[in-house]
Amino acid sequence: MKKFVTAVMLLSFLITLFPALVGAAEAPKLYLNGKQLSSSAEPKNVNSRIFVPIRTVTEGLGYDVEWKSPNVTISNGETMAVLTIGSKKAVVNDQEITLDAPAMISKNMTYVPLRFVGEQFGLDVDWDADTRSVHMYAKLVDNPPQSGSDGGESTDPGEGSGDPGSGTEEPGTGGGTTDPSNDTALLNSIVYDGIGSIYMPYAGDFGNVTTQVLHNPERIVVDLPSMNFDPYFLPGFLPAANGTKLGEILVDSNPTLQKIRYSYYSDKPSTVRVVLDMAAPTNFKITNEDHVVRIDVLEQTGPIVPPPVNPPTTPDKGEFKVVLDAGHGGKDPGASSVNGRKEKEFNLAITLKVKALLDKETKIKAYLTRSDDTFVELADRANFANKLPADIFVSFHANIASSATVSGSETYYWRSDSLALAKVMHKHLVAGTGLSDRGVRTGNFHVIRETKMPAVLLETGYLSNNGDSLMLYNAAKQDKLALEIVAGIKEYLKLG
Repeated sequence: MKKFVTAVMLLSFLITLFPALVGAAEAPKLYLNGKQLSSSAEPKNVNSRIFVPIRTVTEGLGYDVEWKSPNVTISNGETMAVLTIGSKKAVVNDQEITLDAPAMISKNMTYVPLRFVGEQFGLDVDWDADTRSVHMYAKLVDNPPQSGSDGGESTDPGEGSGDPGSGTEEPGTGGGTTDPSNDTALLNSIVYDGIGSIYMPYAGDFGNVTTQVLHNPERIVVDLPSMNFDPYFLPGFLPAANGTKLGEILVDSNPTLQKIRYSYYSDKPSTVRVVLDMAAPTNFKITNEDHVVRIDVLEQTGPIVPPPVNPPTTPDKGEFKVVLDAGHGGKDPGASSVNGRKEKEFNLAITLKVKALLDKETKIKAYLTRSDDTFVELADRANFANKLPADIFVSFHANIASSATVSGSETYYWRSDSLALAKVMHKHLVAGTGLSDRGVRTGNFHVIRETKMPAVLLETGYLSNNGDSLMLYNAAKQDKLALEIVAGIKEYLKLG
């Protein structure tokens, strides 16, 4: 099993074991939770120390960043670090610490030493000498002990049959236990490229991939023996009362591939199962190279299978509970706009306008995590929604960048059960702001990680951009955005 070194040992680890890195001109590749981080600036190797662009790392982790020259503040809701450009002194949670190297600016991009990021924000870091890559793993999900950890009964993944009622191909039916005693590899992530390929990077080594093709309905079943999920696995799991690890990725861009499901299927041996739900018989190819299992969905070989004769019906829920979360507040102002306004002002204004519109809906009951300029802990926001319990959770924010030219709207989700909500809300978010579409992204924000219902965080625009900022604080623009947000909520809840 590949072992991870902690970030506090990273610098000496790199220098003593990998001296080639120290003098190398080429910047290392940077990965977060198995995904390569891309940016307009690459990591730098300066005087035997690795510096990373602060926006690249913080956007991937979901941290908040506020820039007020010469200081830059990074916060994840639990740790707040204030660095001063050119100074080896930093303040972390009101305590002064000394850095080995100061934060710096190069070509209008702020860089911070990787060792500092790892130590202060709890990242595990691994250096891959063969590929000259730095892999960072955020401690994103607390995995409590699973029920039934003594193993219990499990279904042999080789026993799958074509009987759709048997359930033997279903993720999660192997018991959902996560005893790691016989796993020799960890699955980092499952990524669909939007065309027809599924990438599954992993650490460690395992046996041969096994496959089954099942019918009625059409499925491709892929088993990864001696495999378990990495604690920081993306895109996360669906909520489950018994701790079972299972999730899904919906697909709408392939003629036959409809859904990718995954689970910890069995602990005899430890097995991760991936199921591709297909609309028709389809050829496929599986390769395992360079610690990445790749599934390529190829040409269709049979007719489309019609949907069930009796479509599922949605029961009349009566009233949906929607939690609206105005980010920041009180002593936490959030980001500062170029025109001197605070993010918390915009977040509350748009939240109240959405609440006023939802109050007119007979099928929706809206709740607020804050209704005025008060400070609410992140954990309290999530707990409030969980105790209701809410049907959906929407958090409102505005972004900031080191470059004044960055503009646009982004929607963040964490667990796979939030992706459908994220796609609907993002469509309406972009329509409401009129800004450039910066896409739907995964982000480790506390409020969308710890809530147990579908949850999204909307980064409406960039306060560091003059055009975005003027739009966000315009009352008429806010009214339009509020209407679109409500339309997105109603569309997701299927309320017309």
